[in-house]
Amino acid sequence: MDGDFISDNLAEAVHEEASADAIRRAIFAAWAAILLGIAVQLLVLAVKVVAAASWPQLAFLADLAQGVTWALLVCAGIAIGTVAGRSRSAVMGAIGFIAAPVAWGLAKGVQRAVQHLVGATVDPITSFFYTVSALKGVEYAILGAALGHLVGKGTAHARPYLLLGAAVGIVAAAVMTLLAQRNAALTGTALPTAAVVAAAVNEFVFPVGCAFVIYLAARLKSVARVG
Repeated sequence: MDGDFISDNLAEAVHEEASADAIRRAIFAAWAAILLGIAVQLLVLAVKVVAAASWPQLAFLADLAQGVTWALLVCAGIAIGTVAGRSRSAVMGAIGFIAAPVAWGLAKGVQRAVQHLVGATVDPITSFFYTVSALKGVEYAILGAALGHLVGKGTAHARPYLLLGAAVGIVAAAVMTLLAQRNAALTGTALPTAAVVAAAVNEFVFPVGCAFVIYLAARLKSVARVG
């Protein structure tokens, strides 16, 4: 009886610790993702200003709202998967596959709402949007699964995470740039150089930043255990 009681208490304690760790990691990742979203959008703004020599004015607020919403939902979502005890890579890949299109859609909705509020031109929803949403699912499924592998190995250094994010970012930037150019050619719309460069920078930098957020979230667990 005493052995069963001790086993039950131990199991309950482990479960409570895992739940607390998941909450702690999700909160940390959420705040880190918000900062990442702001930083990336400021970088994109700087690229647009330098490339186009013009200030986007209030339209920047819509892009900022989109970037923060996107970063918060997709990075925090993947970070939650780091607490998975088994099949961590598969879990994080599945979360990325689902969270990315959902986050992209919600972020676009937030952007359109802010554009309407500030009197800016509201971005239309076209077939290109749905293509990008699907590709985001594939991109972050791959990134999530690979990050899950690194977390599962207990990789203690940031470099593998950053290199992984950079590799995914390079491919994403190239694919999205080609698709944007093809879409512009098919629809007969202008594609300013500043917009192309800014989008490519965004596509490259964000996976790197998200990978670093996951690294920090994973390290948070290690530090907590040591403490």
